[in-house]
Amino acid sequence: MNSESTPKKKHIVLRTILKILGIILLIILLLVAVLAIRHRICSKKDRAFAANAYGEYYTTADGVKMNYTIIDNGLEDTAVILPGYGCPTVRYEFDSFITELRDQYNFVLVEPLGYGLSDGAVTERSVKNYCEELHSLLDFIDRSKCTLIAHSIGGLYALNYANMYPDEVQGFIGIDASVPRQGDMDNATSKPENVYKLYKIMRPLLYDSGINRVLCELSFEQTAAQVPTLKGEDLQKAKALYCMAGINDTLMDEMRMLGTNFKTCHDMKFPESVPVLYVLAKSNCDMMPEWEGLHKEIVTNPESKVVVIEGEHYLHFTSLQKLVSEITAWHNR
Repeated sequence: MNSESTPKKKHIVLRTILKILGIILLIILLLVAVLAIRHRICSKKDRAFAANAYGEYYTTADGVKMNYTIIDNGLEDTAVILPGYGCPTVRYEFDSFITELRDQYNFVLVEPLGYGLSDGAVTERSVKNYCEELHSLLDFIDRSKCTLIAHSIGGLYALNYANMYPDEVQGFIGIDASVPRQGDMDNATSKPENVYKLYKIMRPLLYDSGINRVLCELSFEQTAAQVPTLKGEDLQKAKALYCMAGINDTLMDEMRMLGTNFKTCHDMKFPESVPVLYVLAKSNCDMMPEWEGLHKEIVTNPESKVVVIEGEHYLHFTSLQKLVSEITAWHNR
């Protein structure tokens, strides 16, 4: 009797465990479905709330609109800010940065296609298309003579832009900016094809699911603390833009094209006529010993400088005063 009941008991236990696991899985799926629906509803509201938050629009030759904001401080020099990959709002992310440098430059804050309040692109995200769109915009607003300031992947586009339009670029400032040969490093996370595969997984699991919205809502106070100049309605609109941000089709195509864009710019250096300031994050230099050298090898102007400061990749968040100090000293050289 005991020998017959033992398999029966095991079967009952196994069936109970499977039933419990099924219930847990169902609860998880229902929760994800609720979060995804909530994300769509909230994003629609956020989009309407932030629709006219800042800036003006330039219509490209392909009929899509790019958002840009001009901050005119009545100065002679103009700096054009190019963001890192996927920046939800260039105008708000760099608010404290441009406030600190208001005595040095006029500013044009550009949201490339697929970013912030700009439309998605209808052409592939090659460095050539990016730079031609940027040049058309700057020519339209009569700001083509400028210093480029770029964070992260914006540095790759700035390098290509300086080679396409060397007579118009008066200088370049890189905020822990990307360089074309970083893809050569023996580091799996720096390989564009690996990053693209990761984003193909992250898009549905993290962003489309609404999970990223929840994470953003929970952590936005920390984000806001890194841009202390944002107040009132601007702060609420910044939150809306951060929470509804995702990996849209344009950003996915930009990531898909990253390896090709690295190859296009692989042997480029800045023209000798363009003075360069690279401000690098010590955290990246510690993690990637080649990081500093890769930047030094592509500057040619004798007034150029590569400096490493304490901080993380988003230096305009983590080391704002030191970053501003380096830029001011270099600008007044």
